[in-house]
Amino acid sequence: MKRREAQSSALSFIDCICCGFGAVLLLFILTAKSQIIDSQEEATQSLAAEETLQQAIEAAEAKLKSLNKDIAALDPQPDANATSVAELAAAQERLAKAIEDQTKALATLDTKTETVDAVAGLDRPSADQSYLSGLRLRGPRAIILLENSGSMLAADAKSALEIIRTGGGAKAAKWLRAKAAVRAVIAAIPKGTKVAILQMNEATSAVSGSAASPYIDPYDNSALLTTLERLDQLQASGGADLSKALRTVGSLKERPSSLLLISDGLPSAPNPSQRSLSEADRVQLFKGAMATRPNYPCNAILFPFEGDPSAAGLYWQLSGRSNGITLIPDHDWPSL
Repeated sequence: MKRREAQSSALSFIDCICCGFGAVLLLFILTAKSQIIDSQEEATQSLAAEETLQQAIEAAEAKLKSLNKDIAALDPQPDANATSVAELAAAQERLAKAIEDQTKALATLDTKTETVDAVAGLDRPSADQSYLSGLRLRGPRAIILLENSGSMLAADAKSALEIIRTGGGAKAAKWLRAKAAVRAVIAAIPKGTKVAILQMNEATSAVSGSAASPYIDPYDNSALLTTLERLDQLQASGGADLSKALRTVGSLKERPSSLLLISDGLPSAPNPSQRSLSEADRVQLFKGAMATRPNYPCNAILFPFEGDPSAAGLYWQLSGRSNGITLIPDHDWPSL
């Protein structure tokens, strides 16, 4: 009987499969190698700096031991040796101080390395986040204006007052969501754009940088870590004076290119009479704030608060006129 000949088409198909698998494997190896090389370069730089400091400390310790031997060899009784002993003791003190300074420098290097690792590990949202893709945070300078009035503690006034009374504001879910939104926006800002974070209640002040220069580079790990620590410590209380906040933004030496307001509704300050404000009163406060006529894109992220049915429409009008956008996120964004 004749042997059945191999089907050439089947062999060709297997060849294609093998070639495709090999190409995918090659791409994976090259990508992994590139990431390993970057990590190795950073680790090598840190280790080199640490090794240099360690060598300096060892050299200073060796000199100190040598001086100790010289001092021990001297006879302290004769007057002729008194000057030598004093000089050696002074040199010993200087070397001891140098060892202490270099040891502190080594400890500082270790702390900075830990800080860089901590900040580098921040969970930055992916570029396709549906809530952030439409924000018009135009560079080179963007401002995040975070409302930290008492209403940011809960979805209604009664619950917010109860949280304030019991002192549970630091753990209020709505307030934690607002802070998490700031973190998410900071992480999504593209390189080359500086950002300033300001808090807004009855007064407005800088959370990032300084009062005179609130802008930071969000990719500067040291500046970012300091800002996030201040954000974590920020508390919510009082009313919200949007007019004062926009005047503060307008008075900055470096004018913003865009603004994002993270809030839950219409302003509630100033209120010199201390009476309960109606929605009509709050609408008038909003219109008064718009008298500042911001000439940059104004974006808004609005969290829920009962009693402001007209808030969303007014902020939509503001963002529409200024080429910005207003977002009302779902209850599960951002995740805590």
